[in-house]
Amino acid sequence: MRRSAFVSACVAAAFMASSFTTAHAQTDASIPKLPASSWKPDRPVEFVVQAGAGGGSDLFARTMAQILTKEKIVTVPVNVVNKPGGSGAVAYAYVNGKKGDPHVIATATSSYLTTPIQGHSPVNYQNFANVAILCAEDYVGVVRTESPYKSLKDLIAAAKAKPNGVRIGGSSVGSSDNIIAMMLNKAAGVKLNFIVFQSGGEANAALLGGSIDLAGPNPSEAAQLITAGRLRPIAMFSPERLPKWKDVPTAREQGFDVTFEQHRGLILPAGLTKEQQLFWQNAIVKMFQTADFKKYMDDNGLRPLLKVGDDAEKYIAERNKFYVEVMTELGLAKKR
Repeated sequence: MRRSAFVSACVAAAFMASSFTTAHAQTDASIPKLPASSWKPDRPVEFVVQAGAGGGSDLFARTMAQILTKEKIVTVPVNVVNKPGGSGAVAYAYVNGKKGDPHVIATATSSYLTTPIQGHSPVNYQNFANVAILCAEDYVGVVRTESPYKSLKDLIAAAKAKPNGVRIGGSSVGSSDNIIAMMLNKAAGVKLNFIVFQSGGEANAALLGGSIDLAGPNPSEAAQLITAGRLRPIAMFSPERLPKWKDVPTAREQGFDVTFEQHRGLILPAGLTKEQQLFWQNAIVKMFQTADFKKYMDDNGLRPLLKVGDDAEKYIAERNKFYVEVMTELGLAKKR
């Protein structure tokens, strides 16, 4: 996901609650101890990815599949199958049709929640077993190096002095940049000017060219331009400073309680037995602790966020509530 400020106390309260929950979840990295499962796969596993080959979700799935088989956590082949389309709607409709089949697993990110909220998918998170959350991608506020804004405080001061004068761009209404703008508007009492572009690449070009003042990509997306001296990070929208970005203060440190993340998790079809779900919970916990998966998270700027079973279900329900409030405020939620 990549224009308006919050106007109701209800929506404001939801954002405050979501920020607290996220912060708590990110600091709770304990490894759960689970009983062994009496079931295991007896034929190849189909690992469904809701996006095309080469993207973040594809890399996530292929990394997991490789580790699961290499470490013999799963002793049958794990075959990654890409089913892009409809911002996840195609893949999740397919998985929904596999009820009772424990040999089908799938990736899940924010579109797993936002696509149904917008009415673009007939199924939602309640149609699946949300077996695990593994990690989260945070966001960073960046300006071009020539920008007069040296910190988020500088940018907010300018926005207070001139409402709609500070511009933030993104690829669509409802994008991560749009959500970050909304949260900053509420937290700082300002009105940022959100500008929609045709693509993320067009928004990046506008930022580098000075047509907009701020963007909110993932750190891994901005790393190359930051290293090249073309962009300056002014705030992390994470609960704490990230290990690879220790010199970049969080928005909270600068007085603005804004955190935002995209999770990466695993889901199963409905209709599985407790033992079948327990097998996959155990498999994820074991894989999560391997050196290869830790390296994958470190290399891609991902923050560990392990939750399985009921904890994963609770996390997904809380994030869904958050996105319902966001999409409703943006006028994107389907009216029920």
